[in-house]
Amino acid sequence: MCKVSIDTDGINQDEAKAWVDELANVYADMEIENVNVSGNKISFNAGFSGMDDTPPDDIKMRLDEYLTMNEAFKTKSINVS
Repeated sequence: MCKVSIDTDGINQDEAKAWVDELANVYADMEIENVNVSGNKISFNAGFSGMDDTPPDDIKMRLDEYLTMNEAFKTKSINVS
């Protein structure tokens, strides 16, 4: 699993958790765990089912794509490691 950290301009905690839940629904092969929303930051672990060595770039690409489709908040930065 990769660690994802998204810095925002500010976000409602419930809306952020719903956004992450929907992310997992849109990409059925994506697994998400340990969602944490605090202040202006959303963090969670993400990976693809059946892949133990998910490249961070693959997760980042899906996040960028999903943010284009569903921009529920303004992002400052996205870090996937």
